[in-house]
Amino acid sequence: MAKVYMITGASRGLGEAIALQLLEEGNELHCIARTRSDRLEQAALKSGASLSWYQADLGQAANEGGAADELLQQIFRNFDTGAFSGLRLINNAGVLNPIGPAHRNDAADAAAHIAVNLTAPMALTSSFLRFTEALAADKRILQVSSGAGRKPYAGWSVYCAAKAGLDHFTRCVKLEQDALPHGAKVASVAPGVVDTQMQALIRETEDDRFPSRSRFVELHEAGGLLIPHEAASRLLELLEHDRFGEEPVADIRDWVR
Repeated sequence: MAKVYMITGASRGLGEAIALQLLEEGNELHCIARTRSDRLEQAALKSGASLSWYQADLGQAANEGGAADELLQQIFRNFDTGAFSGLRLINNAGVLNPIGPAHRNDAADAAAHIAVNLTAPMALTSSFLRFTEALAADKRILQVSSGAGRKPYAGWSVYCAAKAGLDHFTRCVKLEQDALPHGAKVASVAPGVVDTQMQALIRETEDDRFPSRSRFVELHEAGGLLIPHEAASRLLELLEHDRFGEEPVADIRDWVR
């Protein structure tokens, strides 16, 4: 049977690459993003998959009480949960700014960052689990994390803190879900260094704001970045594997098939 996928940040980069690979006949994709992807919509027409867009600013939604529940309620009203073999939530949306030492960061910018990278996936995860608690379906949540959640970088204090928070949130959720009769499988997974607009932004950042910039420039010049399609393929292979969720925090580069 086909599956239902709810994907944030699906209009470009890694999120778009993930969605493109899920366009199989019978699958339902519910994509949450600020804008639409013309490429994804055209591909969906040819695939036989169902694609629905929910245009939302996750940073704003994260700061509005009940917004995540309203968004997920809207999605769940659009399909019959019993008609699918699995339900998936992929929290992929993310931002990088502010970049720079903590003493130069604006508090409002930091709060907006945390809203997108941490509060929004926490809220959507909670809503997804609440709406599916009684279902015996195969339920899985993939949090797209980063190695920066496990390794500190000067100039990335906000980004590192948000991803570390997402990792530890997922550890706690796993303990809770493992104790339930129909609990979901959850994992926070670092996808490796992927060639997206975020990486372009890093390479354009001044050294005094991000001292590790040269490392990422060298990776790019040496062809060491994963293309989004390859990173998406690895993440989805893990998501659908029987071992998904055994470890709540993982790095796709360490996963042995």
